[in-house]
Amino acid sequence: MLTSIQKDALTEILNIQIGAAANILSEMVSQKVILSVPELELMGGGTVDYDLLKHQQMTDITDAIATKISFTGQFCGSAAVVIPRDKASSLVNVCLGADETEETDVLSEEYADVIKEICNIILNSLLGKLGNIMEVRLEYTSLEVGSSIELWDRHDTQEDAKVLVLYTSFFLTNSQVRGIVLIALAPDSFDMLVGKIDDMLRDIHV
Repeated sequence: MLTSIQKDALTEILNIQIGAAANILSEMVSQKVILSVPELELMGGGTVDYDLLKHQQMTDITDAIATKISFTGQFCGSAAVVIPRDKASSLVNVCLGADETEETDVLSEEYADVIKEICNIILNSLLGKLGNIMEVRLEYTSLEVGSSIELWDRHDTQEDAKVLVLYTSFFLTNSQVRGIVLIALAPDSFDMLVGKIDDMLRDIHV
């Protein structure tokens, strides 16, 4: 588990990276994109399901798409961005300069690469920072995109893994898109992260 101080420190680290990702997305789509300060929860690998992930207005999470990546090495796990399907359509349209309200099949060959690129920016920002904190090089698998339920069913998260669940929102010109970021860490990797956070907190209070 995380103490309140550890949770606040980790949330602040992840928030900075969420902001960095939003700046990159803003440049990519030539309009201001804001990602809200994430709300952070910690779950066990065997307890994460879509009923638990429903949060505030995320009641449509069962009809969602996910983009997932895994990373290996001394610090290992996997991560995914989960977005309601209709809201993902808004994101794709913004990137393509189309009407945000136009309905788009985000899993079609034409548009899947766009949503993968959006999620890749977010995941690279978050995981890259965690890798830097751990002082390790992360080896990534290829990004996968598909139905969130299908991807999670094929998820290889250990029962005793720790899953960081980040609830955030994309604020676009004409719409708000709620999303969830999942970062599943092997037990040893989670312990490494908590140890590094404790080191950082000690340095601050010296």
